[in-house]
Amino acid sequence: MSGPATAAFSFGPFGAIAVAALALREARQMGREYQDVQHEVQRRAADLADAQRAVRTARCEQLQATRQGVATLETQLERLRRLATALGLPQERVLSLLAPVTAQPAAEGSSDAWQRRLQALQSAATALQQAIDAAHTERPAATPGLDLGLGLAVGELAPLEEALHAYMVQRALLTQLDARQAEPLKQLVARLLARLELAPGEPIPAELDGLAQTIALAPSLERAEALALELRLRIQQHAEQRAAHAAEAAEARALLEALGEDLSDSLRQGLQAVLLGERLLPQTRALAEQALQAQATQRRQQEEAAAAEVLAQSLRDLGYEVDGVQDTFFVEGGVAHIQRHGWGEYFVRLRANVAEQTLNFNVVRAQGAPETPERRRQDTLAEDRWCREFPKLLETLAARGLQLDVQRLLGAGELPVQTVDPASLPTLHTEQRSPARASLRELKP
Repeated sequence: MSGPATAAFSFGPFGAIAVAALALREARQMGREYQDVQHEVQRRAADLADAQRAVRTARCEQLQATRQGVATLETQLERLRRLATALGLPQERVLSLLAPVTAQPAAEGSSDAWQRRLQALQSAATALQQAIDAAHTERPAATPGLDLGLGLAVGELAPLEEALHAYMVQRALLTQLDARQAEPLKQLVARLLARLELAPGEPIPAELDGLAQTIALAPSLERAEALALELRLRIQQHAEQRAAHAAEAAEARALLEALGEDLSDSLRQGLQAVLLGERLLPQTRALAEQALQAQATQRRQQEEAAAAEVLAQSLRDLGYEVDGVQDTFFVEGGVAHIQRHGWGEYFVRLRANVAEQTLNFNVVRAQGAPETPERRRQDTLAEDRWCREFPKLLETLAARGLQLDVQRLLGAGELPVQTVDPASLPTLHTEQRSPARASLRELKP
């Protein structure tokens, strides 16, 4: 090691140095060993991070489950409406049963709005299903054994099975259609819809559902085959749109995770809307980037202040007296001095260069003492002592999240000890002696 040394400084993983600063603070307040407190603080920080992550994950999953429930009920309600028309329910009656949905339009924004939409759909679907059951029972030409239930209980049928059941129910009610073609048309629709990429429980998109039903209700197989060409194209387009949305949803999810709690309600709702099926708007992405920049700035400031605290307290823990290490030491740069009991007029000067992110260490003493061979010998002993202590400081700081990568080393005595204006030196040392009274004994390690 050397007397003069230059080391690049950097901080470990985000949060590590902040945890170290907090642990040092608590250890000092409680009179405990740093290592013991550090484990407790790390555990608390990890538990808090896990809890916050779990809340965010649960929030996103709940939103997606609600959105899927809304989509499922919207599809079922449209099927019920078409079934009610096929049964001849008066239009005024159908509209009155759909009033809860009309009063609660398509959900946007908050999770509460989506919950209200879900409840409105559930209420309307239940009422319309009951009206359909009653109308079918009273219908003179009711089809015995025909199950008009469309799987309103969540999970009762898989989406594809439920769709095929609904199509066949409606076809059975249309007596003018050839019943012998029902099964071939059902198989055709099943093959087409099997190409859809759907998550477990995800409903068939409404636009595809309507076209698939049209095929199932086609008057002939030839007409159905012609319509099948359009459905194949729509399914391909749906796959492309799904892939594009999956990429945007992954981006939105990553932004929500990266920002954590550091985002506004409007930005959170904008990103959550993407998880609910909306596009990621350019203005939402721009707001997220601004929030990330603000977060990075805030975190950097927190880490810089924590690093200064870690540096100062680590030096004190190693037995040094410290002067000049402020919260802004790694922000604005500056000069600090450390000294240990028995060093006399010798100090180690720390100079922070923020632009280059380096710390420079030099043994210094006050100007004014005669430059004699004895003085030079004292200088060499002072540097040699610091050389032996420097590695311990590096090790301690690294363990606490402040990495120092030594870039320049000079051996003790390679350069003269720097002499400085006495006014620039603090009065940290316990033994207040003049340079003339300092002895070699004081400098021996």
